[in-house]
Formats: sequence, C-alpha cells, structure tokens
Amino acid sequence: MTCNSDARRQYKATARADIRTKFWPTMGAVLLELVPIFLIAMIMQIGMRGLSDNATLEELLRMYQYLGIYFIAIFFIGSPIEFGAKHYFVSLARGEACSPSQVFTCFTSGKKYLTSLKLSLCIGVRSIGWLLLEYVVIFVGAMLMGIMFDASTVALMLFLIVYIVLVVIVTLYVVVKVRRYDGAYINMIDTPDASVWQAVKACAPIFKGHNWELLVFDLSFILWQLASAITFGIVGIYVTAYTEIAFVHYFDDLCGRKAELTQPSMRDTEL
Repeated sequence: MTCNSDARRQYKATARADIRTKFWPTMGAVLLELVPIFLIAMIMQIGMRGLSDNATLEELLRMYQYLGIYFIAIFFIGSPIEFGAKHYFVSLARGEACSPSQVFTCFTSGKKYLTSLKLSLCIGVRSIGWLLLEYVVIFVGAMLMGIMFDASTVALMLFLIVYIVLVVIVTLYVVVKVRRYDGAYINMIDTPDASVWQAVKACAPIFKGHNWELLVFDLSFILWQLASAITFGIVGIYVTAYTEIAFVHYFDDLCGRKAELTQPSMRDTEL
C-alpha cells in the first residue's frame, strides 16, 4: 500500500465522513483534550510574566519553578489526556462505540494511567535521539561558518546556501522520524498488554519505505493549518480531529487493516 494522492484523498474523505457522524461529540472530545493543555501552558506564561532582560536571581528562580511545574503537569496530566484522546479518535475512525469521556479514560485505571506515562516517556526518549542529530548538524555548521568567516564573500554565501539546504533536509527527516511515533499510541490501544517499548519500536517497520509519503500526508493539511492560525485556533478544533482520524485510516491501511473508505462526492474534494 502506498499513500498516493488517490489514497490520501480517501483517508481524508473518510475522516470527514467520520466526523460528520458525530460532529459535536468529536468537537467536545477535542476541547476536552486541548483546554487542560492550554490551562497548563498558562503556568509557564505566569512564570514568564514581568521577566525583564536583566532579570534578577529571584526572578530567574521563579521562572524555573514555574517551568518545572509546567513540565510535571504536562507529563502527569497531559500525557494521560493525550492518550485518552487517541482512544476516541481510533474508536471513531473504526466505527466503534465512542464517547468524549474517553479522553479521560486513562484516569479510570491505574494500569492505563501508568501506561500513558511510560508511553509518553518512551516516545520522548526516542524522539530526543533524532533531535540530537539535527542539533549536531546545526552546531557543526555554525562552527564551520565561524571558521569560514574570513573567507571570500562568494565562498561564504555558497556555504550558507548549502548549510541552509542541509538543515532543512535534516529537519524534515527528523520531523518524519518523530512523527512515526504517533503510531505507537494506536499500537498500544490494539495491544494493551504489550510493552510500551514494543509499541514504539514497531513503528519503524510499519513506516519503512513510507517516510516521504508521511511527510506529504502531513503537508497536505497545510491550508487547514493556516486557516487555524488565521482564526486564532478556532478552526484548529476541527483540524485536530480531522488530521488525527485521517492518520488512523492511513496507519491502519499500512498495517493491513482495511477500512471501508467512503467514496468522496464531487464536492468532497481534498484541501
């Protein structure tokens, strides 16, 4: 299976059809996921409030305290909420019984709660490994640029162009590699008794040979993302559900789980 343009349209058309069947519950589920994350983010904003360029030691300590609280809250509250939201999107995409209350399903069981924390931690650790690659490229390029500072203008410009292109390529490569780990949530939902390490590790063979497809798949939502930015996140409530459910259909097809895709009408075209 390859995610060509026709298949991508099918995934997205099916996702829109899924949302239409339960529009308001789905919007409610997204809000239940995003609002707590937004409130947690306010903790950091409070910590940064009044911080000047010449911050005193007391102001810096206050900022670090709020920063610590933020990361703790994101991990212990945000991680279970995110995993719970994945449960809702997977259930809706597969035509199973679903309810916005699934967003908080990880808080109903000690096992699910611990699984969500371990899964978030495992994905974070593996993601850091890929991010280090990007940082190394940026750091080495910056060091070489410093060495070439006294070179001719033409040589410096050529190096800068090559450096920027290389950083863009590596960044896109890292983004795709990290993005694959969203499939770990689905793996964990399908095999709740498996280890989180197995769920995360299984993403690599699933997406093997499909990295470019995944990048194109994500970029195909760019107009929706722009609409979300223009409307200050209001459209983003719909876009979140749209992208999540379309990804479930794409992932399921890669795994050989055939969904009954809804044939798009003439008006139901891809954005």
